Amino acid sequence: MSAFGKLIVIMAMLAISLDKASAGDPDMLQDVCVADLTSGLTVNGYLCKKNFSEIDFSSMAIANPGATNNTFGSAVTGANVMKVPGLNTLGVSMARIDYAPGGINPPHTHPRATEMIFVLEGELDVGFITTSNVLISKHIVKGEVFAFPRGLVHFQQNNGKVPAAVVAGFNSQLPGTQSIATTLFASTPTVPDHVLTKTFQVGTKQIEKIKSRLAPKK
Repeated sequence: MSAFGKLIVIMAMLAISLDKASAGDPDMLQDVCVADLTSGLTVNGYLCKKNFSEIDFSSMAIANPGATNNTFGSAVTGANVMKVPGLNTLGVSMARIDYAPGGINPPHTHPRATEMIFVLEGELDVGFITTSNVLISKHIVKGEVFAFPRGLVHFQQNNGKVPAAVVAGFNSQLPGTQSIATTLFASTPTVPDHVLTKTFQVGTKQIEKIKSRLAPKK
């Protein structure tokens, strides 16, 4: 193959890889592929079960408020493929997030999805941070929507005196969530103290204090 031909092949492969990198979940190849959640096998999604019904496409998972009497004063209730098996291969899911007064959905990322929220009740201060460390933030109110780009660190906080709630939409059947604080300070096994002290420029005592506060309840 000539040098020019090799260049064309390389450019074509790069274009394909970039297209896949920017996409959401892979495109479906059949009408439906209802997830077989009982199977231990997964291939970038769940295996399709043979028999399904309307129940697999319906759920009351986000009908009621979640309990917000916790450390952060918020509750995220998912309506993803785990709750709605019919979402398998469809590339969409939802969640409901409830916030007590002063509650926060702390800084986190969704590695597999862009998120858009719609405010059901209350008001929120929301924002995301770009890879250039620029904060994009806004105070949003009932009826308003706000979008968080895929993979970027973002947060929502209810600074009001009454509860708030949103419905979130994702372009993935299982967007995944990585909370920055719990990822760094409550992983199993734990991130070494020397990594965290160097990263945050604080002492070991401060790191151990944060770890103890974020440790899972026994």
